[in-house]
Amino acid sequence: MKKKASDRTLHIVIAAMFAAMTAVLTAFVQIKTPTGGYVHLGDAMIYLTASFLPMPYAVLAAALGGGLADLLVYPETIIYTIIIKALNAVFFSSKGDKILTKRNALMTIPSGLVTVVGYSISKFIRVMLAGGGFQAAIVDALWKAPENSIQAVASAAAFILIALAFDKAQIKKRMLREL
Repeated sequence: MKKKASDRTLHIVIAAMFAAMTAVLTAFVQIKTPTGGYVHLGDAMIYLTASFLPMPYAVLAAALGGGLADLLVYPETIIYTIIIKALNAVFFSSKGDKILTKRNALMTIPSGLVTVVGYSISKFIRVMLAGGGFQAAIVDALWKAPENSIQAVASAAAFILIALAFDKAQIKKRMLREL
């Protein structure tokens, strides 16, 4: 019983650390895009989190980290972000000693698609709710897709590079040694 409690405590602490890193790397490390958005490293942290921690902890860390970043920078999308970031995390597996597995590398593709489609739908809904009309909502939603595609590709590349470095240093094995 004591082992289970310490496992949960360690997972909660690591999830909180990853949520904080996700928020900081989303809100404060940004490359602005011509369409008014930005590309950030927060999604790479979400992929890393989900490759590091069991599912419920990874999903919670992703939703909290992304939500906190939006609260700081882009509050009108916070609800959409919490949902999208939680979904981003579900594709990855934390099983094994390695972060970068073939499976996790490939899962950047569906996770990236969730980002592109999710934020396009988010933009469509927000324009419709603002009274912009169907055609304007479609145009705005499609206008966001290339920017979000760049975000997805950059996140995948950053995740792979960070995961390679973490695996080389055996970070996952060292941090979770007691589990």
